[in-house]
Amino acid sequence: MLIFIISTIAIVATTWVAGWWGVVLVALVVGATQWRRRGVAWTTALAAMVAWAALLAFDATSGRFGVLASAISGVMKVPAAVVVVVSLLFAALLAWSAAVVGSELGRAMRGAVAPGQS
Repeated sequence: MLIFIISTIAIVATTWVAGWWGVVLVALVVGATQWRRRGVAWTTALAAMVAWAALLAFDATSGRFGVLASAISGVMKVPAAVVVVVSLLFAALLAWSAAVVGSELGRAMRGAVAPGQS
């Protein structure tokens, strides 16, 4: 649970600073450092969805989100709710895939550090 909370906060902060690349950066680090944890990629994906939902909620309170969601949904010819769901799924997919890559890198680095163990 602690990894989930830390990941969520880190994704919010890095997304705020670096955009969607923040999700990838945090998920890579989480995957690489927590590669022994079962389901770390799914936990990171859920953390990304929660983080982006919080960012979208924050934007919604400032009044900018409604205008943007209407414009994008009008261009795509889908309801605004679909735009929100696709955004959250995008964050989850980015986080899941980066955490899987990070886990494999962490596992490979651990194998490189301790030769002779299999």
